[in-house]
Amino acid sequence: MSIVSVVACEAYEPGAVRQAVIVVLAPLGGIGRFVRPGMRVLLKPNLLAAADLEQAVTTHPAVVQAMAELVQEAGGTVLIGDSPGGSARNISLVLRRSRMAEVAECTGARLVPFDGVVWKRLDGSDYFIARPVLEADLVINLPKLKTHILTLYTGAVKNLFGTVPGTRKREIHCRAPGVQDFSQALVDVLELVRPGLTLMDGVLGQEGNGPGVGGTPRRYGCLAASADPVALDAVITQALGYRPGEVLHLGQAGARRLGVSDLDAVQVMGQGRVLDFGTVSLPKAHWYFRVPAWVSAPLSRAIRLRPRLVSSACVGCGRCAEVCPREAITPGQPPLFDLDRCIGCFCCAEVCPQGAITPHRNLIARIVGVGG
Repeated sequence: MSIVSVVACEAYEPGAVRQAVIVVLAPLGGIGRFVRPGMRVLLKPNLLAAADLEQAVTTHPAVVQAMAELVQEAGGTVLIGDSPGGSARNISLVLRRSRMAEVAECTGARLVPFDGVVWKRLDGSDYFIARPVLEADLVINLPKLKTHILTLYTGAVKNLFGTVPGTRKREIHCRAPGVQDFSQALVDVLELVRPGLTLMDGVLGQEGNGPGVGGTPRRYGCLAASADPVALDAVITQALGYRPGEVLHLGQAGARRLGVSDLDAVQVMGQGRVLDFGTVSLPKAHWYFRVPAWVSAPLSRAIRLRPRLVSSACVGCGRCAEVCPREAITPGQPPLFDLDRCIGCFCCAEVCPQGAITPHRNLIARIVGVGG
């Protein structure tokens, strides 16, 4: 039976966060169960894009710093790394806005670029995983609790997609354009990376059309931890209001025995009452997202969920064009979207710093009531 530990944490005051991290790790055996002296430990926060901390896009630096300090006290050497969406030239801005640079300076941890890769092949598919991830003795996964336009939820498993550097993510989106196929790709990455410990920042997360600045910040007031990222996600998605199986990659991961997705086989320890989130604004589940890509291609002409630009909010930064897997966006102010080429991955919406890109249903979809 997998254990998921949860604890209340209402604010990001460093001392309170550190104590909450110690408490949430206690039912798992404490940091000493995972870190031994001399280990190289990679902390993998969610650094999706450059955004203000109040927008709840990235893992809060107080959480990362608390974990870094505990790893060091256990004798480990701390590395911090991620690959944000968009061009690699954005990483310095992301590190500043997320305050990861400050965490590294305060703790002596080393920021590692995800530039070098290791090629892996799994079930006929190629993956390029950042070399620092695979060379670390231990990966500690530090996701942010957020909803997601495409996968409905991004947490422990989805956060590992950031171990695929830069434009390599685009390759995966192109070969796995539907949610069913993309979810399988997420599970492949989980199998390749296998984090030893996951600590989720759920103090301030998102609801609505996350995971970028288009999402709505919401205070969940908790931290959650587990050695099983699938079990942790299963517990959190239930608390958000999702039905079992609704977040596809969790069921797929459970079926492949990469973690426990059956809540009957998960023991929640600590302060379980903090998981009473109440009514949460969720992205709608779209039945056609579950159809394999080879079937959904002809259906997409009749029923589409595609990005829509709010031109008045666009500043013409071009990041949507940089990240588009199909090169379906021509930069400009406003940028031009070729919706015939669009695969509906919403990478553009994830990285838009203005939240100017939203999901849109066409007329037929609205008439028949598909897509929420």
